[in-house]
Amino acid sequence: MFSRKVPIGFALLIVFNAGLAEGQATSGSELGQVRKEMEQLKQEYQQLSQGYEQRLKKLEEQLNLLETSRPGPAVASDAAVSVPKPSPEPTSQANPRSAVQKVSLPVEQAGQTQNPFEPTTESIQLALAEQENNRVRERAERVLREYVDIGGYFRAGYGRDDEGGPQVGFQAPGALAKGRLGNEAENYGELILGKNFYLPGAFSLSQGPGANRISSEPIAHVQVRLSMYNPYTNYLVSDATQFGLAEAWAGVGNLVASQPSMNVWAGNRYYRRYDINIDDFFVYNMSGGGGGVEGIKTPIGKIALAWIGLGSQSGFSDIPQPDPQNKAGFNKSNFDFRLYDFKLPGGTGEFGFDVSHATSGKDQNGLEAPNGTGVSFTFIHTAEKWLGENNLNRFFIQYGRGPAKTFTSTFETFTNSTGTFIRPDASDSYRFRVAENMIFQPSKHFSISPVLLYQDTDYKQFGGQQYWFSAGARPQVYFNHYVNLAFEPFVDWVNDKSTNTSGYLYKMTLAPQVSLGNHFMSRPAIRAFLTYAQWANGFKGKVGGPDYATSTRGLTWGVQMESWW
Repeated sequence: MFSRKVPIGFALLIVFNAGLAEGQATSGSELGQVRKEMEQLKQEYQQLSQGYEQRLKKLEEQLNLLETSRPGPAVASDAAVSVPKPSPEPTSQANPRSAVQKVSLPVEQAGQTQNPFEPTTESIQLALAEQENNRVRERAERVLREYVDIGGYFRAGYGRDDEGGPQVGFQAPGALAKGRLGNEAENYGELILGKNFYLPGAFSLSQGPGANRISSEPIAHVQVRLSMYNPYTNYLVSDATQFGLAEAWAGVGNLVASQPSMNVWAGNRYYRRYDINIDDFFVYNMSGGGGGVEGIKTPIGKIALAWIGLGSQSGFSDIPQPDPQNKAGFNKSNFDFRLYDFKLPGGTGEFGFDVSHATSGKDQNGLEAPNGTGVSFTFIHTAEKWLGENNLNRFFIQYGRGPAKTFTSTFETFTNSTGTFIRPDASDSYRFRVAENMIFQPSKHFSISPVLLYQDTDYKQFGGQQYWFSAGARPQVYFNHYVNLAFEPFVDWVNDKSTNTSGYLYKMTLAPQVSLGNHFMSRPAIRAFLTYAQWANGFKGKVGGPDYATSTRGLTWGVQMESWW
């Protein structure tokens, strides 16, 4: 199997001796002596070569045995050992063996690859270990000090309608949301930058209980969120693209040893908001500017307290004839109390109580909207991983009066022929809302997310009584791990007493999708869509913009990507 090859040193020795014998005039005895030494060297080389071949053959047999006979019973843990295999012959495609192959050996056979010696107990060894820990700790702190967490959400694409214009969204007048699949007529994105700050020496790398953990020192977090909005009706027009600072806040946690989850914060923040994904509707959203404390543990759950407010300007919105030229400043302050993460049958609960106070500054004519104060109550039951790992069910029930009836930190608006205006809140106005939303995936080939919502609002002198009912679902059929087909039927019913209009809007979307995963929330998703909508005669001229001013039906199609991370 192995060819004999003369070592380079031995060949040089032969050449040197041969040249010496030919180049010098020597006596017969000297020549004989040289020849004798050469014969001895040849014999020694042959012996070494034979021994070398025997050792190689023995190693070859051992290696073949290891390759063909694995250990019988499996052991609790196997060690992968690299065994060098001599291979002086070139490999061929018919027998492609690498020079180094990994063979799995039981632990007891591979003991020679592990260090059998315990570390010394001398002081110098302890000092060296501490130096190593310091280097690791300093490296960890430097990495975390330089680390910035980047997250975001983006959706973008383009669509057309059957009237020749760019895609528009079909939403019932008076409804606060719409079925979103194939019905979003804008590019929208958010970019999130988050940063944690640790004090020096915040990491323990010692041995024993509690080792390798962050210490009890305070930790700070700063987060900034940038937003972008661009409607298809003004696609990529710079002055029609809105950029915003959706979030800029900071918090400090781990301040009290007995309350490790408690933190204090201040700034402009998306605060403990809850949404229904398939219609992009935030049922409870007290986001805004302010500050508070959250994560206070109690025997029954956690407590959060916050003061949050927002201000804005609007043409004076004294319904029914607002004047776009007469601007007035509006301000709304909210005191938010939460009790959350308390155990309930089938899941956890959250209770929210809000006190809101709204005021209006004066316009150019010295007029101002009436001030208002109100309270609201929200209860949320959440069941995670019910009947499956990826399932979620949420139930909402809410009641609010005055400015608190919006269940947000902001004002609501209304639109008429002259523009969009802030709607003042009468102190005796109210809203009742109940909603149910779930994500359910019974198998790897099917998932569905249905929603039911009912809302009763009385704006009193600023809009009167209004009812809104919404029902929809998004089933998805998965052909494999990446390709699926989504449907989304939706119906919204609105009865507005102030405008004396009532009717339904039906919408249906078909969307083949490619996504990284076969779960309902798998993203990124690339989709094509076809959407058909039809609405009541009473909504004519109020749905779909100018292209559908005289229609009660519409058809749109397009493509879209959606991603978050």
